[in-house]
Amino acid sequence: MTERIFSRDFIKYFDIDEFINDLAGLIAIPSVRDMTTRKDNAPFGQPIRDAFDYLIQFAEREGLDVRDHQGYALDISIGEGEKEIGILHHVDVVAAGNSSLWKTPPFELRQQRDLLFGRGVTDNKGPLLASLYILKLFKQFQVPLTHRVRVIIGGAEETTWECVEHYFNHNPQPDLGFSPDGDFPIVNGEKGILYAELLREFPAQSDSGSCQIVQMNSQRDRTSTCYQLEILLSGQQAEQVAHRFVSVAEISKQKELVRVVLTTPWEKSRNPHRVPNCMDAFVAVMREVDGLDENSQQLVDLLDRCFADSIDGKKLGLAHLDEEMGSTSCCVSAINFSQCKLTLDFDFRFPKGLDLNDIRTQLQCLSQKHGVSIKEQQYLPLSYLSPESDLIQAMGKAYFDVTGMEAQCFSKGAASYARALTNGVAFGPTFPGDVTHVHESNEQLSLESLRKAITIYVKILISLQE
Repeated sequence: MTERIFSRDFIKYFDIDEFINDLAGLIAIPSVRDMTTRKDNAPFGQPIRDAFDYLIQFAEREGLDVRDHQGYALDISIGEGEKEIGILHHVDVVAAGNSSLWKTPPFELRQQRDLLFGRGVTDNKGPLLASLYILKLFKQFQVPLTHRVRVIIGGAEETTWECVEHYFNHNPQPDLGFSPDGDFPIVNGEKGILYAELLREFPAQSDSGSCQIVQMNSQRDRTSTCYQLEILLSGQQAEQVAHRFVSVAEISKQKELVRVVLTTPWEKSRNPHRVPNCMDAFVAVMREVDGLDENSQQLVDLLDRCFADSIDGKKLGLAHLDEEMGSTSCCVSAINFSQCKLTLDFDFRFPKGLDLNDIRTQLQCLSQKHGVSIKEQQYLPLSYLSPESDLIQAMGKAYFDVTGMEAQCFSKGAASYARALTNGVAFGPTFPGDVTHVHESNEQLSLESLRKAITIYVKILISLQE
């Protein structure tokens, strides 16, 4: 069987029933980070360790080369040669959330016609196992490989990224690679991401004004469909102020306090333009209120001057537009306020043309101007690969061969392991129009889309051997 024929007919040899059976075993492991069970060789907790062990057993069963990197990551590979093609995946998942919102048990793989359901079925266990099945069949049919193909599997993609940091601190970069943890056609750019915390201390005060913001807390669950901001008000005008929110909020009494709950749809922070924002609604009302106590007024002023109605970060002085990668985005992801302290988390994402040092300098200026401290929580560098690169040209051909459509490059604010590669991109597994509910209830995977993705991956892996 020649490589060309194998590439064309590969999917005929893909045993979907066996694949689903193996995937069911992996889905059944609730591989959510659990630091209460952390131990040697399980830095992210026992459930993720269990998922790694399951994959080790799979590799040993199929005669694939496997290495365990102290529980931070695995790699499973086939082939020889000086050059290496990396395929980056992760085995950890986000929590299932409220199980009553699921149509099927989240950690049981269920099939309904063309769709598979279960936590991690798309992000990223289904594509991960598909990559391992490609290696399995390459070995079974003795496909000649001049370059080693290595599937690299991390255990903390949904949290801290310590897994890939550990892996690439101890192992060389592949010569080229991709991560099936994005979308088709080709995600050749991922914006830089800076997660930061803003802290402001407030002095004790005796004058409470005619209305006082006693407390404000946000609640955001990645697995739910809404984002809430709860505000507790006191003072003579508290009820009057609360009823200014009446069209957009739930209002109730809590002993001597008035409770206001603002709710807006949940949306990933990389897309703040898609939905209204609780904080914007809060500021729109509170900026018009007279009689606030000094600390409450300073809170409203700070939010207004730095974040409200500023989804591109213009009020931070950081708005920037790149012709290829798009615009900056800024989203307040958490607010916790008492009369003594404000803690605010924000998420800033940026394209080419904006330098991290310039961002840090600007944030330091804002820190001094507004009397706040800003602390970086996590930074993920942007990733960009030219559409003219040999890798992307080869991907475009494989995509066209399978779909008959031209492969357009585009950029995202999302974070995949592609940004851990010096020569790689996110490539599939989902197609335009696919519904996946990733990170939500009822996560699903289309088998038709998976078959097409597998065919594309086989074509690109074989073409890169030349």
